[in-house]
Amino acid sequence: MSDDLVPVSESIDAELADDDAASMLAGQADIVDAVLAANRVFVAVAAGALANLDPEVTLPQFRALVLIDIHTSMTVAQLAEALGVVPSTATRMCDRLVAKELVDRVVDSENRRQMTLTLRPEGRALIAQSTRQRKREINRLLKSIPADAQAELAEALGLLVQAAHGSDRTRASRRLGPTSGKPSRERKRS
Repeated sequence: MSDDLVPVSESIDAELADDDAASMLAGQADIVDAVLAANRVFVAVAAGALANLDPEVTLPQFRALVLIDIHTSMTVAQLAEALGVVPSTATRMCDRLVAKELVDRVVDSENRRQMTLTLRPEGRALIAQSTRQRKREINRLLKSIPADAQAELAEALGLLVQAAHGSDRTRASRRLGPTSGKPSRERKRS
């Protein structure tokens, strides 16, 4: 190994040492490495599923489509908050999604200064097509794993998903009601 290459576990340990909350993970670097490696696989699968879609969308645009789909409708401000971006960035993203005929944007009947976003049938079809592609690719990957290991993997991933659902740090979009599209008044305390 070259002198300038640092093993991944050492780089994880160095990053964790800088974060007080994450320092509790000391000694779990191998697990963190495995989760990060799996995350890279999932991102690659998601990117691959988007590569052949028509119209083309970026990962952030796709995430916006999924959020709008989950919440039925959202304002641009709600979408910006859920994505963790400033409203002007969300507005530009919505401009592109409207131009691609994936999203409808209408003036809110109660507040004319707000724009409400809804998914068009073409947007739902795009999500469905991407989901089918991701399922095919994940199925292809799983075929090389023995059945008993697949069951263990499903259980472990289920625990990780449960942990993520319990964390404010992983899903800002959870502050929005699942179907109301109304933001929660709850604010995260520092």
